[in-house]
Amino acid sequence: MIETKDIFLNKEIRCGGFYELCIQVCPSLDREPIKKYIDYLKSLENIDGPFNEDFELTESNIENFEHQWVLNLKDFSIPFKTFNIREDEPIESGFNWFDISFYTATIEKLFGDEYQTWSENPKYPTELVDFLHKTVTDLNIIYPFQLAMLDFEISGQYYLADLSTDLSDGFENWAKSKFFVNSKNYNSLTERNKNFVELI
Repeated sequence: MIETKDIFLNKEIRCGGFYELCIQVCPSLDREPIKKYIDYLKSLENIDGPFNEDFELTESNIENFEHQWVLNLKDFSIPFKTFNIREDEPIESGFNWFDISFYTATIEKLFGDEYQTWSENPKYPTELVDFLHKTVTDLNIIYPFQLAMLDFEISGQYYLADLSTDLSDGFENWAKSKFFVNSKNYNSLTERNKNFVELI
């Protein structure tokens, strides 16, 4: 069994793109929801961190762009990152994004080569999907976000406002993606776009 520290420090399997949950949280001027999201992760019994590059525990800081964590599952532990992206050009009309990201190479090393989250016919580890689905539901309770998306390298591809009109691509490029919207924002979507989202 591979030790968690060895996985964390092995750059050869901490590479590639990300299978990620990306959340358009709130306007950039409000940082408090991001702090609440980070505090939620720290409170979970099955998550350790955040860690620095040497796998030493460190303090979380809302000003940091990136934090590194470890998710402990039944059979093994898997490192992941969170990204706090603050749009500031201009800050008055930008948004805070919160991404929870797993390296594809790490997923394939731990779950098996068949779990290719990036291919035309992707296969997703059930344990990761379940964790991310519970997380997006819990985070929406802590602070109702604008829009959440789950897929390979999907960060920033859409905003909630994009779903208020029928998109020309009709989501064809993201047919395998999951989109999450809460009841507060659901009615702002077109009837066509409602077919592509999960109401939480």
